[in-house]
Amino acid sequence: MTPRFLVAVGNEVRKGLRFAWSERLQILIELPMFGVFILLLGPLLGAGENIVRGQVEWTLDSETVSIMLVWFLPFTFFYMQVVKMFWRLLAEIQTGTIEQVYLSPLPSWLVAAAGRVVAALIETLFVAAGTFAIVAPFTDIRIDWNAAALIPAFLITLAAIGVSLIIAGATLVWKRIQLANDFVLTMVMLFSASAIPLITVPNWWATIGHFFPLTDGVGSLYRTLFTDQPVTDPWGQGGLVWLLTVSLTYLATGIAAFGLGERIAKHRGTLGRY
Repeated sequence: MTPRFLVAVGNEVRKGLRFAWSERLQILIELPMFGVFILLLGPLLGAGENIVRGQVEWTLDSETVSIMLVWFLPFTFFYMQVVKMFWRLLAEIQTGTIEQVYLSPLPSWLVAAAGRVVAALIETLFVAAGTFAIVAPFTDIRIDWNAAALIPAFLITLAAIGVSLIIAGATLVWKRIQLANDFVLTMVMLFSASAIPLITVPNWWATIGHFFPLTDGVGSLYRTLFTDQPVTDPWGQGGLVWLLTVSLTYLATGIAAFGLGERIAKHRGTLGRY
């Protein structure tokens, strides 16, 4: 890896961080969203019979809330990476600066992804700290953090980059795809719920969930942080084989989709046209 390549990557990371800083007010507004969502949803999970009888009490179970946090935090990163990649790429198209991507010695997909992923990680840490601060006064949070969790965290990052590049490629061609973007994120979140023991889903739901980019990452984090199962177990929900296969497939598909969207936009002469 040449110094010129590293300098270019560093410049893109710095650009992504400057974008993130310019959106600090928006992030502050979004900060309480996940914490409040956990406070409202927590008492309802596993309380189906009480809901039917109209006897729901607002109490938070420590284990339930801890698992919810491990479910939500990867999704927060996913959200930060995918949604903000879409809006920032759209802003580049609207302002006419998208062509600057091709002045860099880096591959265009790497320019699009490099700065965003570091900014997304930092933004996620900030939102995670805020979520802990909101939820912790109401119940104990018991998560056995350990180094093995870095494996699913890394593979979740690769899958998120892949999905964000697929969205970015579609944005280059069709521009306004916000509804499709929101639909994808909703499906990713719903199907990832099959990886944690908070709700019961049918077998077909759990099977399809393997093909979504976040499900086995969340399942692997649950195994690592709440059970005695090693992260290297190959099969089952959160198994390493599923996690590796799905994450690398999404990354490869994302790189290919971004290149395809780029070629179509260039062929139509609409790369920088909004």
